[in-house]
Amino acid sequence: MARNFTDDDRDKNVVTSEGNRIGTIDDVNDDRATVKRDRDKSLTDKVKDMLGWDDDDSNEIRNEHVDTVNDDEVRLRDRR
Repeated sequence: MARNFTDDDRDKNVVTSEGNRIGTIDDVNDDRATVKRDRDKSLTDKVKDMLGWDDDDSNEIRNEHVDTVNDDEVRLRDRR
């Protein structure tokens, strides 16, 4: 991602590189965004480890985790 998060990114879906939704952007702070995770979706340990997440309901992503941002979603990088 070539830019910091902006207020326009709030409420966008956050999806894995495969397009699976994991939550929405709740708050932004320059190179970080807080994600409100979907309660009914389980994340693989691989995705949680990549992002440094534990079992809390909301967590942060950094712009280095992001591949693309469009009008509707923030897509995470494939870290394989």
